[in-house]
Amino acid sequence: MSVVVEEPAKVVYLTFDDGPSENTDKVLKILKKYDAKATFFVTGNNQKYNDSIRKAEKQGNTIALHTYTHDYATVYSSTEAYFNDLQQISDMVKQITGKAPKYIRFPGGSSNMVSANYSHGIMSKLDSMVHERGYEYFDWNCSSGDAASNSVPAQTIVDNSTNCNYDQIMLLFHDSSPKTSTVEALPAIIENYKSRGYVFKAISDDTPIFHHGVNN
Repeated sequence: MSVVVEEPAKVVYLTFDDGPSENTDKVLKILKKYDAKATFFVTGNNQKYNDSIRKAEKQGNTIALHTYTHDYATVYSSTEAYFNDLQQISDMVKQITGKAPKYIRFPGGSSNMVSANYSHGIMSKLDSMVHERGYEYFDWNCSSGDAASNSVPAQTIVDNSTNCNYDQIMLLFHDSSPKTSTVEALPAIIENYKSRGYVFKAISDDTPIFHHGVNN
């Protein structure tokens, strides 16, 4: 008689935007300690830490694309500019890991309104164009709030991050040099969700789609 292994019903997808940075290796050590996986939406802005991308991938985490420049005026000036920038970060990651990721996160998320300052209606166009080109984008349904400033207290990040009760949680963090309190907060966040019966997975083809509503 074959044994049916049930998929865990409660999953947290830890996601880190804007890296790599000097904090990436610290995050990786914490993930390894807790046997947790995460997804890193990387940029081309801190290439001296690119070896951390290789380490993250070898550790079983997912490397995804957040744009090369992360400069709103650049990436949202036109659809052509967006895809040129996306190709740059794709090429960089492929050079490091041997793989060209197909998972992306828009700077500001798909619901951002900042893009309207540079190109009216661009998010509505990109929403369909990325899918036509074989990409899938992921927003989030839970935020650590670590983007509020470069000195958000660790306890505030813990409180924000653990205040979500969905069965499937996509949790937004940022991986940049000033975000030391994000690193400090991470163990307590993982322990909290583990105690509530959650497991931690990296984004894969089986991951539920987390989309905000497009506003531009």
